Amino acid sequence: MKKIPFENSMYVFATFAAVGGFLEAYTYLLHGGVFCNAQTGNLVLLTLRLFEGSFADAAHYLYSILAYLAGIFVSAVMADLFKNNRPHLIVTGIEIVAFTALSFIPARASDWYTYVSVAFLCALQYNIFTECRGAALSTTFCTNNMRQAALNLYRGAKSKDGEKLKKSGIYALVILFFAAGAAIGGLSSPYLGNDSILLCAAALVPVFILLAVFGNKKPPEKADRTLPSDNFTKQKNAAE
Repeated sequence: MKKIPFENSMYVFATFAAVGGFLEAYTYLLHGGVFCNAQTGNLVLLTLRLFEGSFADAAHYLYSILAYLAGIFVSAVMADLFKNNRPHLIVTGIEIVAFTALSFIPARASDWYTYVSVAFLCALQYNIFTECRGAALSTTFCTNNMRQAALNLYRGAKSKDGEKLKKSGIYALVILFFAAGAAIGGLSSPYLGNDSILLCAAALVPVFILLAVFGNKKPPEKADRTLPSDNFTKQKNAAE
């Protein structure tokens, strides 16, 4: 039986999915109603505000989109920037430090600092944590996860393929943890304010320690650096 790298384990992805859901609620409730995990909604709102002539409001969404693109770029070149080839550990450490720092931002400060930072971090997380036990998925939004859960359930049931049914379960679990994280964020943010983001940092500390001990220390194969969008395209082509 093939050994699964710890960075691709269910524990790691469940934790990051919960963090992803938490951040979606956190930025929406406390920092300008901006969704930082994915940018589709922000792109729509940016367009609407521009047509309304509300250029100041449009800038909020533009900054989030630009920060997200910057995060994708940085994650794509991270293997070249860090010679030890442990991007999962590095991104986990960056998030712990960044979440802790964000908790110190005064409530009266501009929301810009938080939603730009979170958009950048979510892009890093999305593009580094891409595969859990053979399933290509996201820990920062659920649209494709829902699609893959439904498709694998249907195809697995139709062909009595246990592997596809197992993949469907992986997607479903990640969606469940994402929703749980959003619920925790929704409950804690109004009471704890900016300090609530420390819950994310605390959740990632054991992940960081375990990645440091059990994470893959060998340079990954070139194929392992495939971007999530490439994985989805390959899955679609294989299915067709």
